[in-house]
Amino acid sequence: MAFNTNTLEIVSLVVLILCFTAQMLYYWVVLAKPLYYVKNIARKKSENLTAQPPVSVIIPLIDSQHDLSRLLSPVLEQEYPKFEVIVVTGGISDEEEEILTRLKNRYSNLYSTRIPVNTKNLSRQKLAITLGIKAAKYNKLLFTEHDSSIRSEHWISFMARHFSDKKTIVLGFSASEPGQSFWSKYKSYDYFFSNLQMISFALLKHPYSGNGRNMAYSKDHFIEHKGFIKHLALQQGEDDLFINEIASGENTAVELSDQSVTMTDINESDIWKRQKIDRMLTKHFYKWGPGAFWRSEIYTRIIFFSAVIICFIYGLPYTSSRDFLLAGIALFFLIVRLFSQLFIINKIVERLRLKKFYLAIIPFDVLQPFIDLYFYIYQILTKKDNYTYRYEKR
Repeated sequence: MAFNTNTLEIVSLVVLILCFTAQMLYYWVVLAKPLYYVKNIARKKSENLTAQPPVSVIIPLIDSQHDLSRLLSPVLEQEYPKFEVIVVTGGISDEEEEILTRLKNRYSNLYSTRIPVNTKNLSRQKLAITLGIKAAKYNKLLFTEHDSSIRSEHWISFMARHFSDKKTIVLGFSASEPGQSFWSKYKSYDYFFSNLQMISFALLKHPYSGNGRNMAYSKDHFIEHKGFIKHLALQQGEDDLFINEIASGENTAVELSDQSVTMTDINESDIWKRQKIDRMLTKHFYKWGPGAFWRSEIYTRIIFFSAVIICFIYGLPYTSSRDFLLAGIALFFLIVRLFSQLFIINKIVERLRLKKFYLAIIPFDVLQPFIDLYFYIYQILTKKDNYTYRYEKR
């Protein structure tokens, strides 16, 4: 059948063009936004920020094994004029308590508190953060978690420099070094991609989420919004849902220098799996726009690949130039999208001084929608376990 008379071929070509256009917009307008931003920083075109307000760094340590010296020493030895570090414990060992006591004797700006034993019907993470905020002396709050490490002694400086009368929320970047195995690299890519989406939208003045491993906000926000009361029934949401609630294009800044990135080993103790399940649940409570936008990215990605396959099937078996034209157009669009993707993501990785993913992005890109679908179904089947009334009753 001729190319111009085959309805399916024409429809496939139209769908291919539409989805290709959408994917180019996703990558070059949205996902490339952090690349443009860090280039401006490198060229010193960004605003010269010098704010150094007093900062309270809050770190919850809940029900996990911690190397406290490795975790806390880089934070306590930050080159910053005035800050305190508040550790909120819950379920740490006697040995860890001894290490914490020694660190408190060594560092005068280290304080600790603990959540009540056998706390039920409450998210222990939210309770720990609430207690930390109440204990904080300063209005500017900076957060990280027990599974993260600080790259630079200037981390606080880079995050806090954005605070002003208008900018009261600062979103930083968190990443994970890929291991040697395929799945370890995929987890790092998936974690990177989710943080890239979050930061890209914030740079476009539509913040919708935050990562508790690297973010800051004013204590006034917590008081004004009565803490986590709007999503108190959920175990999760202490970072992403709270930022979703309080953030706007006017009050939110982004910090993207390589020295401000926090590193996380998401391969330990199924951290990645737990986070995927948590995010699948909390996404239902995000602002409608960002959620719909990223779902459409997934849909157009799947449809784009499907249209490419159909165009190949209908184009390659024939010998006429017009039949080959269909397959040629599909191949051209596929290559352009691939190079756009490889360039943008690997360049951002390079700017943040992370390990590049190189061509591994190709299989990761194909697998990602199906893995997300698996976690979406898994989250539905285990949804009841994500609510606080189930806590410690399982």
